[in-house]
Amino acid sequence: MFYVKFILLFLFFILADFILGLFNAPTWIVMTINAIAGIAVIYDHIHTVKFSKNAKKIVRTMKYQKKNPFFAYVLAVKEGTLEDELREIERVMAKYKQPDLRNSLEFTKNYRLNDYDKAIQFAKKIEKEPLKNFYLAIADVLQKDYVKARSYTFAQKWMKHAIEAEIALQLKNIENYKKHMKLVIEESKGMQLILNQATFEKELLNFKRDENK
Repeated sequence: MFYVKFILLFLFFILADFILGLFNAPTWIVMTINAIAGIAVIYDHIHTVKFSKNAKKIVRTMKYQKKNPFFAYVLAVKEGTLEDELREIERVMAKYKQPDLRNSLEFTKNYRLNDYDKAIQFAKKIEKEPLKNFYLAIADVLQKDYVKARSYTFAQKWMKHAIEAEIALQLKNIENYKKHMKLVIEESKGMQLILNQATFEKELLNFKRDENK
């Protein structure tokens, strides 16, 4: 869909230039119309992956931009294996050097590998919001300090419910986990919505698998 939009935009440019040329429109009018049309397509793309609550549209947009390592990582969480997730985390870290981002990804990698002690170390290195309090709270949950985990103020509404869901997960309270993850998903948008949906689905499968052992 993303590429289709650009093809349609290109055709629009040709048609608009042709029509405006027939009426001898000034060059600045032609350029302004082309610029507005281009901005509209780019805005729609950015709005979809950041703010949309339409899961199908978000996934479709990301799939047409899989070269973006962030999109590839989200899709790996949704559709891939643990090995796929870890590979895409490494791709993101190879491209982006921002310390807090790297530490949050290192946390996620070690969390997924069940190396909680190492994950906690990376959580404590995160210095700025909106990531700092969220990862510190998860680290507290992993250390079973649930009171402290609930004491933080979070930058986004879904984060509070995510901490409650993590507490429920650690306590193996599946009903509470479902309750809070549904609230997490309701409050999420864009790529974060897809990540949270995928996490919910995978954790439920893991829980059921553990129950059947």
